[in-house]
Amino acid sequence: MLFRMFLIIVFFILFLFLGVQNSQQEVSVRFLHYETGTLSLSFVLVCAFAAGILFMFLMLALYILKLKNQMRKIQREDRKIREELNRLRNANIEEELEPAEPTDPE
Repeated sequence: MLFRMFLIIVFFILFLFLGVQNSQQEVSVRFLHYETGTLSLSFVLVCAFAAGILFMFLMLALYILKLKNQMRKIQREDRKIREELNRLRNANIEEELEPAEPTDPE
């Protein structure tokens, strides 16, 4: 946890330093057939960073939903197996499992 916080702080400082160094530069962004006017490079970097965070959040949310679905399925199977095991434990073994009659090897 401490290492993770350290990495976040380091990246934040690097990102802040990059923004301050490039605050005077202006760029035009072209994406497919859309082109923006001139924007500050810092603003473009912040938008790209935010878009990346949003994309990763959505991917992580989908992965978590998939894992929760798998967990519910496994818990349901576990409950069925435990119920069957309890039924077998509580069953009268003599009535349920009759010994097999020996067969003649002839």
